[in-house]
Amino acid sequence: MRAYWLEYRNALMAAHPNVRFFFAASFLWQLSGGFFSVLYNLYIKALGLPDTVAGACVSASSIAGALSLIPAGILCDKLGRRRMILWAGIMSQSVYALQPLWTQPSWMTVGNFVTGAIGSVLWVAALPLLAENVHPAERMHLFSVNFALTWIAQVAGSLAAGTLGDALTHTALGNVWGLRVTLWLGAALGMLGFVPFARIREAATSAPRPQATDSAAASAVERVRQSAGRRSGAWRQKPQQLRLILRFTAVSTCIGFGAGLVIPYLNLYFVDRFGMSKSSIGLVIACAQALTAVSIFVGPLVSRRIGPVHAVITFQLLSIPFLLLTGWTHSPWLAAGAVIIRQALMNCSNPIQDSIMMTLVDDDLKSFAVSCGQTAFTLGWAVMGPVSTHIVSHWGPYTGYAAVFSCTALLYLVGSVLYGISFGRYERVVLHAGDSAVQA
Repeated sequence: MRAYWLEYRNALMAAHPNVRFFFAASFLWQLSGGFFSVLYNLYIKALGLPDTVAGACVSASSIAGALSLIPAGILCDKLGRRRMILWAGIMSQSVYALQPLWTQPSWMTVGNFVTGAIGSVLWVAALPLLAENVHPAERMHLFSVNFALTWIAQVAGSLAAGTLGDALTHTALGNVWGLRVTLWLGAALGMLGFVPFARIREAATSAPRPQATDSAAASAVERVRQSAGRRSGAWRQKPQQLRLILRFTAVSTCIGFGAGLVIPYLNLYFVDRFGMSKSSIGLVIACAQALTAVSIFVGPLVSRRIGPVHAVITFQLLSIPFLLLTGWTHSPWLAAGAVIIRQALMNCSNPIQDSIMMTLVDDDLKSFAVSCGQTAFTLGWAVMGPVSTHIVSHWGPYTGYAAVFSCTALLYLVGSVLYGISFGRYERVVLHAGDSAVQA
């Protein structure tokens, strides 16, 4: 284990300064995101609006993302990822600061649509920007560090949001204004993230591209290119690359439609079924994110033992029983524990999946590939958000949530099986890519 942790330390020490600036900015943005993920739905509820308004807001944000992700990916590939992230992020945080002032459902929906459209740039540009500043041999380690920092920041944001939200709503500010002030504090933290991000320089590399030093390494690199269908020229002339991206997109569609049924409404689930307080909800979400942050570091180790594709499938399948337990249990303790473990299992595979995608997809298609997958994922949230709130409103907090959690489990199962069918053939390809990078 000591040697394993030393690998992370060495990867961080060897990383380009751009990577460290990126990590600092990402930490502050995710800290801000923790405030909105815990409190915004509760703010809607505090205004006396029905849960369907929360569903409409999630749907509007997801539709905007689905419409804008692919154009955003193409623009980021052409105009530069750093520049697009900088301007889009400033605009997005400005709208976040205005959202707590809106009390009409129509304005709330419009605000979420705008942030969804602008935020799509951040989704599609961030991962390729990090990838182009990271040596291939360090990619899985630094992707894991990035995801761990994301979850650690969300832990802090969730705890701070729940604690401050409870504290301020019990003062003279009252419930609505207490939540507003807390959301504004979250938006201010997001704006601070642009201080380190502004120091990132476009298209830097942490190390020169590896060149194979022997025929075995050279043939490994060639196998990666041939198996992934790499071709030169415009993206329209890369049919095999496009088929590869289509497979990633199909998997994201299954997972996105499943997640859209339950993930945006976990805070409402705990309130409706168990009557939990804001601080208790924040604590549960924070514990889930903390365990996820720890488990993410285990991902590369499991990937090395059983292969990256098998690791992704194993983590996803193990999460499904805990998803079903969350939907059917009558115990708040069991529900909280199941949510914590399920989230850790499902999300610790994310850096492995991203590393696989960044290995198999050409550099000039990376943002496009991310945008396609994210479009499918957010489309699932857009379509299933209103479906979920309607089911719960119609069938009640027990039967309704049991139904939507069960549907999510089925869609996750389909997505995991489809991932194995689509990418099992690339297991050795991805491993050879990492080996050749180390040997060079």
